[in-house]
Amino acid sequence: MQSGQEMLEDTISSCREISQDLASQNESWAKSIDEIVEKFEEISNTFFFQTMPSVPPTRTAMREAATLLETKTSGDWASFETQIATLISSAQTVIEKAGMKGTTLT
Repeated sequence: MQSGQEMLEDTISSCREISQDLASQNESWAKSIDEIVEKFEEISNTFFFQTMPSVPPTRTAMREAATLLETKTSGDWASFETQIATLISSAQTVIEKAGMKGTTLT
């Protein structure tokens, strides 16, 4: 089974792929994804990601990032808008559970 840290790294990797050329489609989407990557890098390798409680929220974010990447690849921008909101929400949960309270993604 993947650790929370490995899942976080997978999520960061998917988000980086999503953000490539995304600004040409929608600048605020690109900014949101870049912000997720930035915050995830800040909390990466913290103790939380070595623990079991990190697995469920991080797995959710990882799956949603993978889904969003597929949606971007297929060019389904109508679905993308809904799915990016879902990813931002689950990323927010991961950040809060990792102990960065008061950090709000835009």
